[in-house]
Amino acid sequence: MVLASGSPRRTQILSEAGIMLEVFPATIDEDTFLDKSGELIQAVRELALAKALFVAELRPAEYVLGADTIVIFENEILGKPESSQQAVEMLRQLSGQQHTVVTGVAVVNPVGETRTKYVSTSVIFRSLNDDEITEYVSSGLPFDKAGSYGIQDSSFAPVASYDECYLNVVGLPMCATSELLEQSEFVTVGAIGCNGHSAHSIADFGYFDGSANTGLLK
Repeated sequence: MVLASGSPRRTQILSEAGIMLEVFPATIDEDTFLDKSGELIQAVRELALAKALFVAELRPAEYVLGADTIVIFENEILGKPESSQQAVEMLRQLSGQQHTVVTGVAVVNPVGETRTKYVSTSVIFRSLNDDEITEYVSSGLPFDKAGSYGIQDSSFAPVASYDECYLNVVGLPMCATSELLEQSEFVTVGAIGCNGHSAHSIADFGYFDGSANTGLLK
């Protein structure tokens, strides 16, 4: 399978699910999709599909997976920070607040058929102080992440609780991904989903402690 994304987290999730893949990032102007006011969920699905189609044209007769994740806070998208100050401002905004993470996933199969889904997860941040925000931003970890944070960054651990899909917040919900791949007749060996979304077990997956759908973090 070809992954139309350069995200190391998506690569790791798929690899740990036992899926052999090649990384081939799509070159897409994301702003043309995400500037759609009031249609953010549809836009993120369209963007995931556009990424998959872009790569599918260059890699015909292969399975191509596209995905895009956005953080929505007060009806606005918080993207990847472009500076340390912007990262600090985003984390201050999210501190102690609820926001939504939405990931669109798309699959193009070898005969050109397309399928898309999205997963939405409600996330609540713990209260952050300025010192720990500054330390986290100084580590460089926020700069390739929507909303300036990674739920999996255990040393920072910004998330107090979330509903259902942990991997969606990481960047690739395997609940939706596994379903799309199955519908596209892509054969997987030991592919996983997420508690609360499918019957697949996630207890042995590297990102989980077996209680992901309870909102408890490792």
